[in-house]
Amino acid sequence: MKKVLRVLLGIFFGLVVLLGLFFGLGVLGDRFWITTQLCTVFFTLVLPFLLIAVMVAAVVSLLVVRKGHGGKGFFRVMLAASVVAFAVLGVEAAHFKMVARDAGGSYSLLESLTFKDVQMSEPDEQVVYANRDGQDLTISIYKPDQTESATDGELRPVYVYMHGGGWSSNDADTNSNMHRQMADAGYVGFSINYRLCTYPGTSNPTWDKAIYDCADAMNWIHDHAREYGGDPDHIILAGESAGGNLVLHYAGMTSAGQLDAPEPQAVLAMYPVVDLQWTADNAHYMTTEKIPGICESYIGGELGEYPDRVKFVSPLTYMGADLPPVLILHGEKDTLVDVHGSEEYKRQADECGANVTLVELPYSNHGTDQQINRTVLLNWLAQFPGMVPEV
Repeated sequence: MKKVLRVLLGIFFGLVVLLGLFFGLGVLGDRFWITTQLCTVFFTLVLPFLLIAVMVAAVVSLLVVRKGHGGKGFFRVMLAASVVAFAVLGVEAAHFKMVARDAGGSYSLLESLTFKDVQMSEPDEQVVYANRDGQDLTISIYKPDQTESATDGELRPVYVYMHGGGWSSNDADTNSNMHRQMADAGYVGFSINYRLCTYPGTSNPTWDKAIYDCADAMNWIHDHAREYGGDPDHIILAGESAGGNLVLHYAGMTSAGQLDAPEPQAVLAMYPVVDLQWTADNAHYMTTEKIPGICESYIGGELGEYPDRVKFVSPLTYMGADLPPVLILHGEKDTLVDVHGSEEYKRQADECGANVTLVELPYSNHGTDQQINRTVLLNWLAQFPGMVPEV
């Protein structure tokens, strides 16, 4: 019976150690390798659990070896492998912590174990801000926790979100965990639904619709924010992926006076689409084959056929010193939206005197750790008067 138990323990912990090595070494590979894509997509989710598991595997292996039971050779190998896996994962966790700290945020493995950053939430209210093409366009509202927000009667800063999804999918509540956490931090939260293009295909492009929907929504928010305790003069505009493209597009147009809508006081763009041509030519996401047609569906055809449309939606078109402060968070191994687009945005911003901060996160694909995103954002906002709630 004891022998059977040792065999089962060996198999179980052997698989655990192999998984630890797979993720620990897998995130170091070429970003387009399918193994690297899988590892970088799920890395921050599994990292704390793998560290605990390989540590337990090392302890079990050590006990078996020291007691001199059968199978010592196997458990010696597993002990060595588990030590290597723990060392690699530990160094990578420390690297995450260092990058977050240098950017003003934090990264806690203990907090990651609670799944706090993946718990979805329902909005407190949903309102219609416009009707376009026979479609009601809505805003989801996330109200602040009264016990952790500003003093009663004071207006709170406003958090507005534009969701991602390749301009063709998802909705205002896709990232509801972040919306709820920002509301709990004292922000009055609004998340926008806008008209989506049809993917795949090019028959229903929204390159000239989505940004104006966002403008309509921002005008509604500006007019109604006080009803929810929000300060319309202190708006942080955030978005991810295609939504990151929209917030940079929106901030650029409003700062250039080309959009009749309120200008945000700060902007967060998470892994934004800046270089549409790169995504059109190279987009991968947990696949060995290129994902076709994402940008083409938005633009309405091949990008080379519509240079004016591409120029209109490109955030680089509106680069100027009058841009509001921008924070960009981007994974170094993003295979869907190239990080070099964000680097180019930062380079041009520096040249013209705009205030743009770029944080590149290691071992990260398209989608970065929410704990780091949130803590870096809140610390970054603290430098701007009125952008952090008084608690």
